[in-house]
Amino acid sequence: MSTVSSTSSSTASTLTGKTGIGGLVSGMDTDSLVESLTTGSRTKITKEEAKVTKMEWKQTAYRDVTKALKEFQSKYLDVLSSKNMRSDKLFSTVAASTTSTNITATATNAAMSGSITINSITKLATKATVSSAAKISKDLTGSAITVDNSTLVTNLSGKSLKMTLDGTVKTITFDISDTSFKADGSNFLTALQEKVTAAFGNKSADVPIVPMVRVGLTDGKLSFTSADSGSQITVNDLSSKTPVLASLGMTSGQTNKLSTGTALGDLPLRGLDASAQTFSFSVNSVDFTFNRTDSLSTIMGRINSSSAGVTMGYSALTDKFTMTADESGSTGNIVISDAKSDGIMAAFGLKDRTVTAGQNAEFMVNGQSVTRTSNSVTVDGVKIDLLKETNEASTITLKEDTTTLKETITSYVNDYNTLIDKMNSLVKEKYDSDYQPLTDDQKKDMSDTEVEQWEKKAKTGLLTGDSTIRGITAKMQSLMYSSAVAGGISLFNMGITSAGYSENGKLKIDETKLDAALASQTTAVKELFTSEKTGLSNQLNDIINGASKTSGVKGTRGSLVELAGYEATLSNTENSITTNITKANKSIKEMKAKLKEQETYYWSKFTAMETAIQSLNTQSSMLTSFSAS
Repeated sequence: MSTVSSTSSSTASTLTGKTGIGGLVSGMDTDSLVESLTTGSRTKITKEEAKVTKMEWKQTAYRDVTKALKEFQSKYLDVLSSKNMRSDKLFSTVAASTTSTNITATATNAAMSGSITINSITKLATKATVSSAAKISKDLTGSAITVDNSTLVTNLSGKSLKMTLDGTVKTITFDISDTSFKADGSNFLTALQEKVTAAFGNKSADVPIVPMVRVGLTDGKLSFTSADSGSQITVNDLSSKTPVLASLGMTSGQTNKLSTGTALGDLPLRGLDASAQTFSFSVNSVDFTFNRTDSLSTIMGRINSSSAGVTMGYSALTDKFTMTADESGSTGNIVISDAKSDGIMAAFGLKDRTVTAGQNAEFMVNGQSVTRTSNSVTVDGVKIDLLKETNEASTITLKEDTTTLKETITSYVNDYNTLIDKMNSLVKEKYDSDYQPLTDDQKKDMSDTEVEQWEKKAKTGLLTGDSTIRGITAKMQSLMYSSAVAGGISLFNMGITSAGYSENGKLKIDETKLDAALASQTTAVKELFTSEKTGLSNQLNDIINGASKTSGVKGTRGSLVELAGYEATLSNTENSITTNITKANKSIKEMKAKLKEQETYYWSKFTAMETAIQSLNTQSSMLTSFSAS
């Protein structure tokens, strides 16, 4: 590695106040003289800049520790983590299993080894429901027109409409040039059917052949009907400049099914009061009022999110509405009240409909009859979901399985070791004062690799003996070494002990002892880690919060955060080191301003000297010329 001088070469060398004549007369190196005369000021600036760099490095080091603490906390102490060592759930070592397809079973914290038999499932719980008796949408039928006349064909000739069948869009063109439509309109219905069939085809080749879309004419009213009752047909004008559907007695956008985004007043509902501007009704004594401009999705969304306790849906396949109680069993209920006979509930086909009552689940467990309102039940600490009615017995086996818990505890200890080793190493590193932050001029004379290696050594030992980190590690190690006892067991009893003085605070695991503790003292192990006040993990979480908490106002955050801050939080700028850096940078700015004044002063003096020398030289030349003459 290149050597770096710690004397004059490490000072700021660029002249910022260079003005005037630069030794052209005297032959002096004015740059060097001015730089030499201001060396003291430059050295002060360089030292102060080095202090700022060190503070920035220390801030990064502190934040690295904060990040490591928060990552450990997130993995093992956070309520959302699957490895939360503060949660009773993690210590549930009883696993439930069953070969039955009639039920599913999951053990909870309260489950114990043994078995449970579901002898039979007589009834499954159901929810109360009510649905439309028949299709509620109007057929895709227009107003009365006369098709067997030349005027209609002439008006339509060359124009097209757009027809959509279940998302497939086709163009239907009326053209008498290819003789599809006779000029007098006598074959209008037949020709239109041929055009539609050519676009969408037939449902099958069986006799009689059934087109996918049938064209009909009843009482002069044109209609389009799908071969499949669940299909949706929509017609639109292909162009607003050449409308077609008005001549056919229809409107652009007319369809045979409801669209949830369409306003209530525009839905093709049978029997809806066309003059009404608002519609009111109640479900389970919860009142609702909607405008005819409200969309179907708005109506259903408001009902479903209310306290009425029901879920309403519409199926385009069946063209029916269904309302289902949120609660299953006999407790669920649906009572609909709509005063108007042509109101919205009547239009939906839900008024005066008989509600299919919900029923309770009935089953037998270990020979005992049980009734529940839900198909999800808990028996002796086991959550059981009933899937189907059966007389076949289903057995649930409950066995201790500590594999996952052991893996989590082992991982917990290993990651703790990594964390504690990181912090203890930082406070024990040796600091080498020969390696100081490099100036820009020094970096110019070094390769990138040399700069990287130099700065790595310069950063080493910056936190040697640091009281903040030592305080955190002391609390963590004291907690672990004290072998806190809860539930009659300690870490020592579990085979978790100190790895020795030379191991930098790490712990070691005796797997034989750990297996034995998990097999015979699971409840005690759970209490050791999870007890609200004395639990090991809860106490460790408090220690980490005391160091790395980023929430709250300044003065209430963790010790490391108050000292160095943390990215993407208010503490990023509200911390001691940032305050000191700001003050130091202000001081550096003031020193550089004074340096510039010094340089300007010396340059003015040397310029005056050069001017004086030049004047003397001129006078001397004049005297010499006089004496020569």
